[in-house]
Amino acid sequence: MLKKILIASATLVGLLLAIGLVLPSTFRVERSMTLQAPPEAVYPYVANLERWREWGPWRAEKYPGSQWTFGGPQEGVGAVHSWSGGSMGNGTLSLTRADPKTGVAYDMSVEHGRYLVHGRISFAPEGQGTRVTWVDEGGVGGNPLAHYLVPLIRSRLGGYLEEGLAGLAKQVESSPLPASAPPEPAPEPVPVEQAEAPVPAAPVPSAPPPVEVAHAPDAGEGSAPVAVPPVEAAHAPDAGEGTAPVAVPSAPEGEAAPASPGTGVPSSEPVPAEASPTVPAPTPAPTPAPTEGQTASPT
Repeated sequence: MLKKILIASATLVGLLLAIGLVLPSTFRVERSMTLQAPPEAVYPYVANLERWREWGPWRAEKYPGSQWTFGGPQEGVGAVHSWSGGSMGNGTLSLTRADPKTGVAYDMSVEHGRYLVHGRISFAPEGQGTRVTWVDEGGVGGNPLAHYLVPLIRSRLGGYLEEGLAGLAKQVESSPLPASAPPEPAPEPVPVEQAEAPVPAAPVPSAPPPVEVAHAPDAGEGSAPVAVPPVEAAHAPDAGEGTAPVAVPSAPEGEAAPASPGTGVPSSEPVPAEASPTVPAPTPAPTPAPTEGQTASPT
């Protein structure tokens, strides 16, 4: 009888091992939900591991005997969350990728590396909201008997992800959306005053040179007036630097120039053609008196 029981038990174990080898050793669980918020509003809740306690399925109030620790940066790649004690066992989760537009990815080690899980929470725009997809995938190792846990893991883990997405939607949709700064108005163009082109002044006609009218000498009352050309200034010959210029009228071609005021010819008498203006000779400098012992030299 005992022998039959041993044979039956061995057969059952062999059968279980054979079935276990056929069962999958890996699992993949995926759940999705649409949140009425942009990806930038969802990102702070998933990139900060301390905020997972506000919406995640593994909250401290559900597992009072567990201890929670956090390390690394508060948000983004490198953030670490560890737990131990209670019914949750022990494990570590660390973010390996973080992007406000596409979501986060993480690695999770459970029971000191006995089970390894790779997960991600990804974003995709959907209408006015965001389609959030949560995926966990991992394995249970090469033990054929552990393969029987895969269906149980899929069922339990799927429920956790659904609970977490529902809590995330509640937190995000009840929080005010981050106000986006209104675009700054473009500066108004400063009107540029164009300087008016200066209007050219009308040319002022230059006054013609004055013409002196004089009667020809010995002419009768009915003689026509003769135009005298303008007076040209000329210096008297042999005059010093301080001598003032003497006005000499220019004579027409073929006639002698009239005498200047310094020649002593009366203006009422005609000037002969041969006459030329006379300029008084310069007065010679006085001879210095001879000193004692010297005789005066003849001049």
